[in-house]
Amino acid sequence: MRIFVLTVIALLFSTSVSAQIYKWVDETGKIHYTDQPPPPGVNTQQGQQLNINTAPATGSHQGNQANNPSDARDEFEKRRKQRQENEAKDQAQADVNKKKCTEAQTQLRMYADSPRLTIPDGAGGMVYVDDDLRQRRIDDANKAIATFCK
Repeated sequence: MRIFVLTVIALLFSTSVSAQIYKWVDETGKIHYTDQPPPPGVNTQQGQQLNINTAPATGSHQGNQANNPSDARDEFEKRRKQRQENEAKDQAQADVNKKKCTEAQTQLRMYADSPRLTIPDGAGGMVYVDDDLRQRRIDDANKAIATFCK
């Protein structure tokens, strides 16, 4: 138990660790990442030494702006606000599409089911719908249904 407690304390007070990592390409073109230097047969241009630093230990404070919690919180709030705005726009567009879908379905039923249909002529009178106009309106309604009713 004592060793466990000492290990935990040592981990809590540890600092950031640097590791030496090597990247090299063998003769078949396969890329290798290892903690050991590349074998002697590897061309020096093919092998390179990578300096990889782990994250700083918890509780250590650096004067780095990127690690500032208020900056991270502001960035998070900005992304959350943008996501909410996008969701609101998507919902508004979905509502508009639903309304257009319903209108197109109503138009299709009206033109397909009514044997003698009259529509306003624009001059205050009514005109009977002939078969060509009926078919064009049915085609338009079908296109609108295909577009807005998803």
